[in-house]
Amino acid sequence: MPAIANIVINDALATPVAHTFAPVSQGLMGSSFADRVGGVAVGYPAISVVTTPPSKNSRLFKTRIKVTLPVLENVTNSTVSGVAPAPTLSYTMTADMTFFMPERSALQNRKDIIAYAKGALANALIAAVLENNETIY
Repeated sequence: MPAIANIVINDALATPVAHTFAPVSQGLMGSSFADRVGGVAVGYPAISVVTTPPSKNSRLFKTRIKVTLPVLENVTNSTVSGVAPAPTLSYTMTADMTFFMPERSALQNRKDIIAYAKGALANALIAAVLENNETIY
C-alpha cells in the first residue's frame, strides 16, 4: 500500500508548469488532493482516488480517479466601494476514470490496462476528439 504523498503533474502550456497536488483528506478507501496555489478554495484543481474492494456481489476492485479543474469568472475591481468582489466559479472541467479490475487478474493484466489508458489519452486521434470537441469519422 503506497503512503500518501504529493502528486506532481505538468499542465499543457507551451512551457509546462508543474502543479503539486497536496493531500487534503485520506480515508480507508479514498484520498483527495488539491493544488492550492491559486489561494481561492473554490478554484482549487483537485484529484480524488477512491477504491472499492471486492464484495460478495462483485469480485472486482473498482478504482475511480477523478480530476477537476475549476475555472473562475473574470471579475473586475470596478465596484463603487473599491473592494474586489469574491471570486466565483464559472465552470469546472472534469475527467472521471473508473478502472474495473477483477480480483483474479494478474499483475501484468493490470499493468497493461493502465498502459493502454495512458496510451489512449496520449494518442493524437483521441487528443483531437477531446481538445477540439470533434467526432471520429
